[in-house]
Amino acid sequence: MSTLRYFVLKKSLLIRIILSYLIVGILIIAALTLAITSKVSESLKNEWTESTDRSLEQSYNTANILLNSTYQQFGNAFDSADIQAGFYANEFDTGLMGRIGNKLTELANTNPMVHSVYVVNTRHELVFSSLTTVRTFDEFYDRQILQLLENSGAMRGSIFIPRQTSFVSDTKSFSGNLISVAYSSARDEKATNVAMILNLDQQVLQHMMMNGAGSNSFQSMILNRQGVVISHSDLSRINSNLSELDVVRRISQSGSPRGVVETELDGTEHRLFYIKSESLGWVFIGDINYQSLLSKVNTMRQYILAVTAVILIVVGISGFFFTRMIYGPIHRLIKNVAGMRGSEANNEPISEFDMLTGAFRHLEREIQDLQSSMTAYRHTEQREVLRLLTTGGWTSDSDIERRLSKIGMSLPAEGFQVCMLRLDAFGELEETYSPNDLSLLKYAISNVADEICSAHFPAFSFDGEEDRIVILILKPQGSEELVKQILMDIQDNTEKFLKMSVSAFIGSHGGDLRSIPLSWQSAYNVSRYRLAFGPGCLISTEIEHRREPISDTLSATMEKQVSESMKVGDLSKTIYSLQEYFALLRKAPFDEMMILLNQLLFTVTRTAKAMATGDRSGLSTDIGALGQQLYRCETLDQAEEWFVGLSEMAISMRDKQSSQKNVMIVEKLREHIHQSYMDPNLTIEKLAEVAGLSVNYTRKIFKDIACVSLNQYLSDYRFEKAKVLLLTTDLPANRIGEMVGIDNTKYFYISFKKYSGKTPDHFRKSSDDRDDPK
Repeated sequence: MSTLRYFVLKKSLLIRIILSYLIVGILIIAALTLAITSKVSESLKNEWTESTDRSLEQSYNTANILLNSTYQQFGNAFDSADIQAGFYANEFDTGLMGRIGNKLTELANTNPMVHSVYVVNTRHELVFSSLTTVRTFDEFYDRQILQLLENSGAMRGSIFIPRQTSFVSDTKSFSGNLISVAYSSARDEKATNVAMILNLDQQVLQHMMMNGAGSNSFQSMILNRQGVVISHSDLSRINSNLSELDVVRRISQSGSPRGVVETELDGTEHRLFYIKSESLGWVFIGDINYQSLLSKVNTMRQYILAVTAVILIVVGISGFFFTRMIYGPIHRLIKNVAGMRGSEANNEPISEFDMLTGAFRHLEREIQDLQSSMTAYRHTEQREVLRLLTTGGWTSDSDIERRLSKIGMSLPAEGFQVCMLRLDAFGELEETYSPNDLSLLKYAISNVADEICSAHFPAFSFDGEEDRIVILILKPQGSEELVKQILMDIQDNTEKFLKMSVSAFIGSHGGDLRSIPLSWQSAYNVSRYRLAFGPGCLISTEIEHRREPISDTLSATMEKQVSESMKVGDLSKTIYSLQEYFALLRKAPFDEMMILLNQLLFTVTRTAKAMATGDRSGLSTDIGALGQQLYRCETLDQAEEWFVGLSEMAISMRDKQSSQKNVMIVEKLREHIHQSYMDPNLTIEKLAEVAGLSVNYTRKIFKDIACVSLNQYLSDYRFEKAKVLLLTTDLPANRIGEMVGIDNTKYFYISFKKYSGKTPDHFRKSSDDRDDPK
């Protein structure tokens, strides 16, 4: 027992490492296994349930939008001149039949769901088709649709009539499922006078609605009122009748528009989620097979157990190697410390951790004593002397030479050259690091610079305040390419080891002490061109000789382009104008570049202030505050992005105010319609005059805000008023049409039937029948 206790005390660090790996690994594995195996079944089940509901919602929305819009589109086409000519013309010459055929072909090509369109004229027993030329009833290939038209009662049960048919039109054959929609005018209760037949391809509709949805665990279907399958994930089930199934009867008899039914089909549990569409007369059903679903859970559970076993093996192997990696160097260090402290050893067992702690505390005290005895005098003195030397802050040459000699710096007669490094993204660094940390970073970069420069020339680096590091190179005239290579190496090593970007700048060459401040000033002037060249650049003094002044006329013209594009609200043109302006700035001298940037700021600010006539929340036009923001941009790219953001905010604010004005115009139009709907001369042109806008723009803003066309809104409002008059008065229908602004009786009858599904007289009679107590 004592031997074990002795071992535990001495090897406590090793035991702690092993136990930490073991405990953490076991806890992670246990928690992972327990959480996954206990939750995966319920999570997968809920996920599929939610997926079913979303798929059904998407199917419903898709079908509702596609079919209602298609029905409305072809309902409007029913009243077109060419279609009406196909119904009521007495004679059909080649030109008229060509126009009717072209109209049908045009209608069929406007929608991918449309298989074909027919116009049936029972008076002349003619059928116009988008697939072929005009045919007589005896020659028409789609006999099934003629039989349906003979008995209009067969088409009265549903707007959309599914049918399975096959025929040959010209040389093209078709066999499949169609959904037919009849727009007709009945001559009696049994037959149809004229009709436009729209045939929708069920397979295209299925792909557009379901987008390939369906699996062994999830099926989706659509039933009509009679229980016939309109659409199904399994295409072989289309047109089959499911009305006899108990679960279908339960859904049909349910008064709720949507719900969930749990049932058992073929000995397995199923969950059916349904939505009823009153406008289409269809029921959308999503079916989850729980048995198939849970088989995946079992497979997942086996997979989890296999993964758990792999994790156990990985944890064990990793624990061994990490323990060896961590404990090996520590063990060697402990042996060395024990050898150094051998004289202090005694028979009492000392743990490895306590031994290391004592050794490190001793070393820490030694280092602190050394640091307190050795001040940073030499480094501080060297930095101050070099700062005086480069900035020209000395009084006599003999004094500066004496101070240079004191810090061990000799001055050969060949000459000097000052180079400068600047930390990129210095504003972000100031937010991230403390001043002491920034000083350490610049000290590290100075050491990198000294090490690389010393292989070629004597050099001294020091902190040049703010974001600058100054390098004084003692070198003869020439060797400019070598200096550039040295600075590039400094940039690469700073990026590699310190993960920082610096820009480098080369000053002019000098031959005596008095030329060093001039070299520093030239390096500083060159460093300002980082604004044009961006971070990580390397620039020499020749850059100032290659800059091109910009004429006042050109800069004023480009500023005007920016201002004009902002005023018209064209953001893309504004961005393009700013890009052109900044491309011009990149070639200008630095001082001129800054003047033009401030002029551009004044122009953009003045334009933004003029555009924001109302609420200016979020849009700052304080030239002082904006100037400070511009000053913080380190590159022209950042400045360009900042100007784009400022312009975008001004344009967005102007557009928002314009949108609010449009809402008021739409409300004014609605109110005028409510007051003047009975005027038969109330047209879109007159409403545009009320709004004070062009006809096209009036239509656009009304549609954008009201989500319905202006024509449709006026028509719907008139028919709603007509309904009220039909139900509350005994006035004849033609008189009511005049009272709501429709003085064409035939047009009123046709349009009212299209709107409500019934003629005015039928609508009034149906209401009276419902109110009749019998």
